Amino acid sequence: MKTINLGINWYIYSIQILLSVLLYILFSNFGISQLAILILGASTLFTVTSLLLIQLKKRYVHIDRAGFSYKYLTKIHYLHSDEIAALKVIKILGANTISVELKSKKQVWFPFWTVDTDEMQKAAKLFDCELVGELPTQVKV
Repeated sequence: MKTINLGINWYIYSIQILLSVLLYILFSNFGISQLAILILGASTLFTVTSLLLIQLKKRYVHIDRAGFSYKYLTKIHYLHSDEIAALKVIKILGANTISVELKSKKQVWFPFWTVDTDEMQKAAKLFDCELVGELPTQVKV
């Protein structure tokens, strides 16, 4: 199996931006403009920083024969294939997000990343683990 690089989940980023703008409008209408500016500013800073780190390769998620590897800033984390109990596709506000359940019952969630369903099926087969939610009717809400 070749390395699969997970892509940016633009839908989640769009929802985040939309919610920030809605909160800004809501708080502005109630006369709490300082809080509105703080929320919009913090959300914008988070979104821009997150996308910039992805572009600079300081943040990524890969799937390969060994399991999952993901990097945030300077630290690389590994989820070894023999530790993976299940791969999950979880639908949140209409967006598909990826979660990995380990045999220790710990869950690692990748909300800002997306991968093709076929690639997830290949990964589940390679890791010999369950794939939950690969079909729209199986996606847990």
